[in-house]
Amino acid sequence: MYYKFEEFIDYFLFGLVTASISILAFYVLNEMIGWHYLIANVVAVTVSILFSYTVNKRYVFKTHTKTRKAFIREFVLFVLFRSTGAALDMFGLFVMVRFFSANPTLAKIGVGTVIASTNYFVSRRLIFKNHK
Repeated sequence: MYYKFEEFIDYFLFGLVTASISILAFYVLNEMIGWHYLIANVVAVTVSILFSYTVNKRYVFKTHTKTRKAFIREFVLFVLFRSTGAALDMFGLFVMVRFFSANPTLAKIGVGTVIASTNYFVSRRLIFKNHK
């Protein structure tokens, strides 16, 4: 059964790790160190995007780029699509905290869950098209 859904399962598991890294970085920077929640979120999202690209390329979609140009194209597409998600994450976090007085960490978890649900399909169909 695992081999039939290996890619999706691996994506889901690494997605949990990526989300955990993002939330933990956000929590440490915002709650423990005291950075403004939007600045903490920029750093947390940047770290999680870089981690996510690495594990998606190597372990989930297992793509091999043969040229530097192909690698740059793949990386730029990934960062662009994830940056769109990051912008939505920032906006959602701002709205939840500013207008609904939500706890920043809980708002980060809620908004991140909604955004993460679309990332697999974008990654699989548009960025890592040449997966196994």
